[in-house]
Amino acid sequence: MKGRRLSEEERRQREKEERSRQRILDQAYREAERAVYARVYQDEYDYPQDFREPRDRVYEERPRRPRPLDSDTIPRRVEMEDTILHRLEEPIPQKEPARQPPPTNRRPEDIPPIKKKKGMKRKIILSVLILLAFLLVVGLAVHAIFVRAPDLDKAESQGEGTHPALLEAGRREDVYTFLLVGRDDAGGGNTDTIMVGCYDVPNDQLDVLSIYRDTLVDVPWEIKKVNSVYNHLGIEGLLEEVRDLIGYTPDYYFVLELDIVEELVDAMGGVDYDVPYDMHYDDPTQDLHIHYDAGMQHLTGADAVKVLRWRKNNSGPSISVGDVGRVEVQQSFMKAMVSQALSFSTLTNIKEIAEIVDTKLDSNLTYGEMVWFGEHALFLGEDGARFHSLPGDYTGRLWSQTYQNYQSYVFVNDGALLDIINNHMNPYTTAITSDMQHVIYGTTVNNLPTTEDTAVG
Repeated sequence: MKGRRLSEEERRQREKEERSRQRILDQAYREAERAVYARVYQDEYDYPQDFREPRDRVYEERPRRPRPLDSDTIPRRVEMEDTILHRLEEPIPQKEPARQPPPTNRRPEDIPPIKKKKGMKRKIILSVLILLAFLLVVGLAVHAIFVRAPDLDKAESQGEGTHPALLEAGRREDVYTFLLVGRDDAGGGNTDTIMVGCYDVPNDQLDVLSIYRDTLVDVPWEIKKVNSVYNHLGIEGLLEEVRDLIGYTPDYYFVLELDIVEELVDAMGGVDYDVPYDMHYDDPTQDLHIHYDAGMQHLTGADAVKVLRWRKNNSGPSISVGDVGRVEVQQSFMKAMVSQALSFSTLTNIKEIAEIVDTKLDSNLTYGEMVWFGEHALFLGEDGARFHSLPGDYTGRLWSQTYQNYQSYVFVNDGALLDIINNHMNPYTTAITSDMQHVIYGTTVNNLPTTEDTAVG
């Protein structure tokens, strides 16, 4: 049987068994080597690279061919075992223990916090300051470009007809004059409100003169009332007629419709006003109904327009104040409105108010010049605004050929008017004289109600 040849199947079976024994033997020796390394090295990451990974992966990555058993195999294995046993007998070197921090008796709250770097904080603060400075410079530049004092030289050139003596004398510094015109479409578009103002900026003083709508003026048509001038000749013609009364042409003008008052009052949140009379008037043709009791009232914009239009009652108490009483109501309401306009609650709506003025007010002032006036008006003190009435005879009457009746007029007391102008409203450095006026029917009568100058409170 010794010389019998093995069949192919038997040969493959023996080779398979030999490979299995070789694999088991190799694995045993590698495990023995790994045990040696475990005693030599404390950390697995200090092992040689071949022994750091699981054995199954090692064998998958590095397959070995089975070696046949020969006469040299056993001596080599015995030699390897002696080497392994020798290494196991060697002492394992000890590593020095890691140095521990010295013990401390301080509590956690006693340990000072870690200080943050100041460099980054300083950079952030510096960046914010630079941004604020840039915005401030831009804001000041825009303000300097667009918000500026009105050009009086330009205003003088527009006011043709100013007396040469006034031009030669020159102007008082930073004293401005203006004409305020209020139109009422319900009354045919006549200017039911005409006021001349003089604003002394250095002294924070505003004086306002009310000109009655029935004031007699020199015009070529039959009904010679000042309230009809705007419809015939426009703002230029009205400025000339006002110049004939007061002796100089106002520098600037404001023309507003009555509905702008409604919007301004609403933008201010209403106005607290002490209504002077029981007002009860109904006009179904205009869908106008006015009913307010005398006393303090909080008026909306629509309420304010009705109060300003009222002149008499046709129900309730019998009251008729006419044009004179109507001007008094306008003046007292304007005082209340100006007083509230300077309050903090109104200033919070200044943007909305400015937009209304810019879009619905006709003026020869630019928007920036209006803002300049508004900024300075904030410094008006408790006695900063005074109101005056045109002095004269308010019982004047003239016959009308067209209407075949007597029309009521106000005849101007030119001497008393000059006293008001020179004492309170003269923008020039010299006095205005009677030859600078043109009053066609002057009178010495002054039977208009006279009231002391009243301050805004």
